[in-house]
Amino acid sequence: MLENVNFFNDPLLVQAMRPLSYYRSLDQLWLGTSTIQDKWKAYPLPHPSAQMSILGSLIPDADITQAIRQLNPNSVLVQGNQVLAFTTEQGQHQTPLSLAKNKIEYIGKAQWIQHPEDLLVHQAAVLRHEIQPAPFDIEKYQALGNIILAPTNCYIHPSAQLKGCMLDASQGPIYIGEEVNLQMGTIIQGPAAFLKGSSTNLGAKIRPNTTIGPGCKVGGEINHSIFFPYSNKAHEGYIGSSVIGSYVNMGALTSNSNIKNDLKPVSIFDYSQSKQRNTGLKALGLIMGDFVTTGIHSKFNTGSVIGCHTNISSQGFLPKFIPSFTWGEYPKVQTYQMEKAKQVASQWISLKQQAIPENLAQVMEEIWKEEASFRT
Repeated sequence: MLENVNFFNDPLLVQAMRPLSYYRSLDQLWLGTSTIQDKWKAYPLPHPSAQMSILGSLIPDADITQAIRQLNPNSVLVQGNQVLAFTTEQGQHQTPLSLAKNKIEYIGKAQWIQHPEDLLVHQAAVLRHEIQPAPFDIEKYQALGNIILAPTNCYIHPSAQLKGCMLDASQGPIYIGEEVNLQMGTIIQGPAAFLKGSSTNLGAKIRPNTTIGPGCKVGGEINHSIFFPYSNKAHEGYIGSSVIGSYVNMGALTSNSNIKNDLKPVSIFDYSQSKQRNTGLKALGLIMGDFVTTGIHSKFNTGSVIGCHTNISSQGFLPKFIPSFTWGEYPKVQTYQMEKAKQVASQWISLKQQAIPENLAQVMEEIWKEEASFRT
């Protein structure tokens, strides 16, 4: 339960998490089988007399939960310069800065998401921790031509549909959620998760450490990636070591590189620094915002960052940073007109049978203003 619990956004982290943080708060980032906020539901925080605020990108575990549970009212838990949580008395509106006198240093190893690629760093461990295998009628699925290796490492919801698929959970657990539809020839290597209402096309190849979010449709080859809800990569092509936002639609054969030819660490564009930042990772592909459409044969280089509301294609490799509201075929691109972008975004939301947010236009205007300098 999360009574009397708020999740707060650290402005510096919000900026560092662009473009993924435009349409969601930090606690709504997807990792493993759920959002960060949903993960906290497994860690009770009884504090009836106090209002508790937790850093939105803080990943819960037993130790950090215990430390937060022990906080007295009007105190703040920190690690270094990062505020992790603070408590106030009911009805009071204090800030961590005003509680500095009651600051407690957390001596454990807190884990919080600071950059987009951190989601991929934590992905494998979180999937293994969260997927809870459960018995199921394996003969039912075998009769439909499915091959399931290490079925005791699998969770398959009774409403899921599998036909002629191969699931290999021998090296990690596999989660097949409610109303998932896996078409013939789909191959999945665990750890991996297909969340509610997601589906595959014929012959999809899903490699380890991958999450396919609710309502997504995928095909081709996907490796060590996280797809946020309601995105499509339905055709052939390779997406690896990537985080893909919501309402993305990738044209056939869209692919990305995720390892440099010289095997050096990958750098990506950092919104908070307005320049490239060395991630220290040897494998990193795409960080893609929401409402992105790619043309067929689109090719992305290692460590590419794509802003929101872009409609792009190219005969060669696309630039490593493409700001929001970019439209056209490189190198001849122009600014995506706001009214057209609003219309297309609304159409994609409706296509996925979701309600159009009341603040859609407002958020789009904010993105437009914030990235004006990048577009020039």
